[in-house]
Amino acid sequence: MRLLASTDIALRVLMLLGRQESGQNVNVEQIANQLGGLSRNHLHKIVQDLAALGILRTVRGGGGGVSLAKPLADVRLGALVRALETDQAIVECFRDDGGGCVLDSGCRLRAMLRKARECFYESLDQHTLADCAAGRWFASIDKSAPKASKRSANA
Repeated sequence: MRLLASTDIALRVLMLLGRQESGQNVNVEQIANQLGGLSRNHLHKIVQDLAALGILRTVRGGGGGVSLAKPLADVRLGALVRALETDQAIVECFRDDGGGCVLDSGCRLRAMLRKARECFYESLDQHTLADCAAGRWFASIDKSAPKASKRSANA
């Protein structure tokens, strides 16, 4: 199974924010830079999606930004990926409109792929974002990275 690029970025954003001091807000520009120069506009959309799921807290204005709304240990990977990938059909016949599948309705592939997808999510359900954040990448992030100026915090 292949995740959307936005899901991959969302997972990295959450791990990055998990490295911050509790309650510390980080602006989107800072996050974009720390994650390799991602598009700020694209990152704003991802942050909005994570806030809508109740995983991030957003604060506008001076000193604003985003922070975790819950500990990484409380976020199950399977539930998060399911929520972020809701609209993605693994194959054509999984689409709500049935897609453009030309095979007959008795095709067994659909059931096999559905089972494989559920096994994938069940496997992810065994882990939390805190499990991900235990890696070398996470440990190498500099907690004392320079803070963005007030001007960019308001952006």
